Amino acid sequence: MTKIQKIDATSAETQSADLMVANIEQLKALFPELITEGANGVAVNVDVLKSLVGDKTATDVDEKYGLNWHGKRQARKLALMPSTGTLIPCPPDSVDWDATQNLMIEGDNLEVLKLLQKSYAGKVKLIYIDPPYNTGKDFVYPDNFQDGIKSYLEITGQVAGGSKISSNTEAGGRFHTDWLNMMYPRLKLARQLLKEDGVLFISIDSTEVANLRGLCDEIFGAESFIIDLIWKKRDGAPNDRTIGSIHEHILVYGKKLAPNSTRTLAEDKFNLMPRTEKADAEYQVFKEVSGPDSRGRFRKIDTTANAKGGRDVASLHYGIMNPHTKEVVYPRDGTCWRHSEEEMNRLQSENRLYWGVSGTASTPMRKLFLSEAKDGMTTPSILPDMPLNQHAARELEVLFSQKSVFDTPKPVGLLSLIVHIGSSDGDLVLDFFSGSGSFGEAVMSVDATSNTKRRFILVQLPEPINPEVGEQRIAAEYCDKLNVPRNIAELTKERLRRAGNSIRRDYPLFCGDLGFRVFKLSPSNIRAWNPSSTDLVQTLFTHQDHLVEGRTEADVLYELLIKRGLDLCVPIAQRVVAGKHVHSVGGGVLMACLAIHIEAAEVEAVAQGISTWRKELAPAGDTTCVFRDSAFADDVAKTNMAAILEQNGIAHVRSL
Repeated sequence: MTKIQKIDATSAETQSADLMVANIEQLKALFPELITEGANGVAVNVDVLKSLVGDKTATDVDEKYGLNWHGKRQARKLALMPSTGTLIPCPPDSVDWDATQNLMIEGDNLEVLKLLQKSYAGKVKLIYIDPPYNTGKDFVYPDNFQDGIKSYLEITGQVAGGSKISSNTEAGGRFHTDWLNMMYPRLKLARQLLKEDGVLFISIDSTEVANLRGLCDEIFGAESFIIDLIWKKRDGAPNDRTIGSIHEHILVYGKKLAPNSTRTLAEDKFNLMPRTEKADAEYQVFKEVSGPDSRGRFRKIDTTANAKGGRDVASLHYGIMNPHTKEVVYPRDGTCWRHSEEEMNRLQSENRLYWGVSGTASTPMRKLFLSEAKDGMTTPSILPDMPLNQHAARELEVLFSQKSVFDTPKPVGLLSLIVHIGSSDGDLVLDFFSGSGSFGEAVMSVDATSNTKRRFILVQLPEPINPEVGEQRIAAEYCDKLNVPRNIAELTKERLRRAGNSIRRDYPLFCGDLGFRVFKLSPSNIRAWNPSSTDLVQTLFTHQDHLVEGRTEADVLYELLIKRGLDLCVPIAQRVVAGKHVHSVGGGVLMACLAIHIEAAEVEAVAQGISTWRKELAPAGDTTCVFRDSAFADDVAKTNMAAILEQNGIAHVRSL
């Protein structure tokens, strides 16, 4: 007999991705003999693993190369623990909800990264993060190994509890340890989201750059390190010391190496950075005997090279005639020509050799013309002509029409460069420490100037803002002015709204996406069984409906999306069927009727209406249909619903 399968808080369909199970499946695909059954179910036979790799093994207690700290083992486990939360849609906080493909998620990024795994694993091209630098003033997320959602609600003040946000000072005795324990699981989960040719950029200063490098070497592989970019953040060193830093680091890692190569797949797909005025200024109009070159400005490149270094010196030591003096010239002593004789003759015949103002140079220089230069230039490790921190603060002052509400935002110009070189039209990009929202503005700005369309996902903790703390007072007052809660996520959203409006004014012909959908991290809509030892009767009565009281149909629907691995911006249609609201997700891949009551007499009409709509949609794959379990009068009504739907080709029927 056909039955509706009930979904509860323990069902796989209500959980975020189980990475431990996924890891075991990958091992099974490579080495089936590793997998066995132990006392607790599926297990990996460590002895078989050792036999496969011989003596190439080490344990956590062995002496070996690597970064180790107290809590590392727990941090590994934390990355593998599924989330018990969900993401609640917030259209009123959003911009252009129905059309936008961008996401701004308010919540603890660890829990959010877990929830995104099913829908976005292997789909993100570029991740940029600007995490806490661990300077002693910024906080480190106090992760809870037992209940991440409970910890999140406590530290953001949504419920009373013991977990609080505090700065991570050296006096605490776990200065670097706490920071590493925060970063490890987040980077581990972030790697899962990257495409095979995906790339990660991380801003950091000298306090933790060495530890961050070691951490990323372990998670991504040392061979996946691409470069350490240097950004000059201020013009002069601080006046309160005799030596001071004026730069920050941006570590860059790729996800995977290209086949038979020491380079990552990402490196071969970087875009050239836009040309700068300073670079173009190197191209000039030089005087020549024959007059100015009609091809315009050029720069001069030496045609000789050091004769050492394994060069075939004999073949690169030949004479070439100066067309002006008719003298045959040779490379200077200790040098050789940089090009073959055939190539030099070609350059000569095309007037690409410069012989000086009077045409009597002893060796020519090669002409490189600006008109023939690439549209961009190779990104150097020391980033040229980038805006400073003070420019970023000024950007916010202009955008918010008042004194900056953030102390140290990143300049949009810097992040625009990262967006430009690390992603292309149609790519999905992510920032899970989004802060002031600079990265989101940079994505919209790059798209507007290049007429492209990227998608972004931003994640920001609603970190409380305390008006009693001097540097937070202005931000708190601004939140009061907006009549919104005093937290950083509210400022992130406001910055995105204002940035979108500003770009729309500056680029009136741009038709791209300047909106964003807001979601908020929350405990699951599906009530977990939590019996009271003092009142079991009341517990049974409370749990008659498995859904948390006060949640809307949209709340439940989006939890179904994220837990089934569907995109949070997938199209959703709605139709009234036999007086009940029915939702179709992704063209009929998922259909849901979450009505509070479905009478026995209404079952056939609802089932036939859903079946008819599905036939119109003609989805490519199977359809799953979901109902509220408490909506049915009895088990007979549920069985009839499942039977009619199955007769019409809908075999996967679930109830919440």
